[in-house]
Amino acid sequence: MVWGGVSFWRSLIQLDLIDEFRLDLHPYVAGEGTRLFDDVPKSYRLDLVSSTEFSNGTVGLHYRRHH
Repeated sequence: MVWGGVSFWRSLIQLDLIDEFRLDLHPYVAGEGTRLFDDVPKSYRLDLVSSTEFSNGTVGLHYRRHH
């Protein structure tokens, strides 16, 4: 498990070190932000394993690397 910003995650993706993502998305709008999966190789495919909607509007997403 790692915690970090988008640049850190992208570095790990580029090094092919991530097999799963578990993301909690919070309902917050602040204009345009940095996209997590921009500049990721097309060969780096992910499958959505599950999604959970919480009462506070947060959505939990679980992605696994497609092999």
